[in-house]
Amino acid sequence: MIKERSLRWPGARRQPPAADAAERRAAYAQIIAQQEPVLLRAALRMCGGDGDRAQDLVQDALVRGYEAYIAGRFAEGTNARAWLLRILTHGFINDYNRRKKWQAGVDIDTLTAQGEMAPEPLRAAAGDQPDCTLMAATLDEPLERALAALSAEMRAVVVLVDVEGMEYAEAAAALQIPIGTVRSRLARARLLLHALLIDYAKDRRRA
Repeated sequence: MIKERSLRWPGARRQPPAADAAERRAAYAQIIAQQEPVLLRAALRMCGGDGDRAQDLVQDALVRGYEAYIAGRFAEGTNARAWLLRILTHGFINDYNRRKKWQAGVDIDTLTAQGEMAPEPLRAAAGDQPDCTLMAATLDEPLERALAALSAEMRAVVVLVDVEGMEYAEAAAALQIPIGTVRSRLARARLLLHALLIDYAKDRRRA
């Protein structure tokens, strides 16, 4: 007697039982409640303050995250924040590639070349350089403007590493670039931010 077998496409995933799916939907709703503000903050900075574009990126990331979560592609107990930030970053990169243009207000290549130091007049004194702790805090308007002046590629690295606290390896995975490229872009972006924020850093030091 031939046993009946259900037909499945090669590589297709088994659908989770209804009860399990309901539990996962509830769990994902909790993740959204916790992480959506983080995603929106990161998206706003990646998009240079473009609120509509940031909202679209976040909604797309949450939908993609939901599909992956329900399908069991999220390992319970791992970092949901970093996982969703990776999804968000992939969406940002895809959107950026579709637009095929820079969103920078300043040409970083005029300040650095091949990772070299900027000209002496653009270097801040050690005590006047805004460090990473400035970026980790809630950003003031001058910092937001300076961040928006970076190119999209530089801005994404700064947001992931200096603002959201990702490790270089996590940022590299999210951006789909080598760790060395993350380090290079971050160093050049910080140098440009220092040049843009010298006066701001002096004022904070005197306050």
